[in-house]
Amino acid sequence: MISKLKGKVDAIIGNSLIIDINDVGYEVSYPERAINTLVEGSIISIYIKTIFRDDNIYLYGFSSIEERTFFNLLQTVQGVGAKLAMTIIGFFETEEIIKYISTSDEKSISTAPGVGTKVAKRIITELKDKFRDGFQQDTDGYSTKRNNVISALLNLGYSRAEAINIVEQLNDEINQGLEIEQLIKMALRRTF
Repeated sequence: MISKLKGKVDAIIGNSLIIDINDVGYEVSYPERAINTLVEGSIISIYIKTIFRDDNIYLYGFSSIEERTFFNLLQTVQGVGAKLAMTIIGFFETEEIIKYISTSDEKSISTAPGVGTKVAKRIITELKDKFRDGFQQDTDGYSTKRNNVISALLNLGYSRAEAINIVEQLNDEINQGLEIEQLIKMALRRTF
């Protein structure tokens, strides 16, 4: 099973990427809000959810393990398949949708394309208990480090999209367990 890909963005087609890795192109569905920040020819490192259906293999890409975990969680809701889960993740930041679920904000959830009031109610009903104590998927400190670096960049005047894009380039370094100070220095070097 494929769980992570790192390669060159060869093409952006709708909400999919073609990632070139050693002259092999992988087509990966990617969240809409994140795909708009990518540039063809850039190097990307993304986490993958592989889904086997009928005679096809589908690859869904995410900028963080947390986002991939939330994608899997959304699919546990009756009526939410991979395509709708990806649409929801592409429409909202993960923290934003979790807040809406936690506060039973059906109206906000139903603003996502393809999500009506019935599906919004089901998402809240079936997932609300999972977020009572927050979204606890950060077993190795990855999300905490990632969020701290993003926060530091925001405090330095970077936009949220710029900060997320920079931190996405540091996935390998974050996974290696580097300290926050080192990660911030590396992030700043990537901007110049």
